[in-house]
Amino acid sequence: MDIEKKINDGDLKEGDKLPSERELTRTYEISRHGVRQALTVLKEKGLIKITPGKGAFITSYNEDILTESFKRVAQKYDSTIEEILEVREELELSVISKAVLKATPKDIDTLIEICKEMDQVIDVSGFLECDLKFHKALADASQNCIFAALVHSFFEMTEESPFSLTKYTSNFLDIISKAQKQHWVMIEALKTRDQDLAMKTMTEHMELFREEVDFLRSKNINFKEVR
Repeated sequence: MDIEKKINDGDLKEGDKLPSERELTRTYEISRHGVRQALTVLKEKGLIKITPGKGAFITSYNEDILTESFKRVAQKYDSTIEEILEVREELELSVISKAVLKATPKDIDTLIEICKEMDQVIDVSGFLECDLKFHKALADASQNCIFAALVHSFFEMTEESPFSLTKYTSNFLDIISKAQKQHWVMIEALKTRDQDLAMKTMTEHMELFREEVDFLRSKNINFKEVR
């Protein structure tokens, strides 16, 4: 069946209904069992949605599919928080290195607006929500949609851990104040196209999370319970 190719080529678009199983069996000259298996694979890939009694429909790209894949990998290998942080740091450094070179004035304005919003936030949960918006916008500024998708999925996967651990440590480490100052420095680095400043600041930004992890380790807090 060439349905996946037709979706990727744009011949089949979001909302389009696929032919019935009987029609697909005739068209592709395969058994109904084979058709059902193929439809199951398309569903698992997030390409179609099957509604009982109505049929199969083409769906739009859903970043949650990528997120679920990351979750399965992390669970399969029983990844530690330190390993997740290591991956995030590499991703964020790659993102900002590209953003310094490619960020448009509109991208920078978006980041400024988010930072201004963060300046007004007084609770940890609100700050974390804005922090997520900031890093997504930074990824968009790289002009690489793959980076943007990865950042979105990575944050979704780790929304409750380890990065929301700030909820447990902000009273002790003053994470929010330090992180916000670094956000403004990153924006300045983008404005001036200062690669060294951008990379240095992002590295320091990631170090804040390591401080959180070290603090929680010292208190013998169970990370899986935090998650």
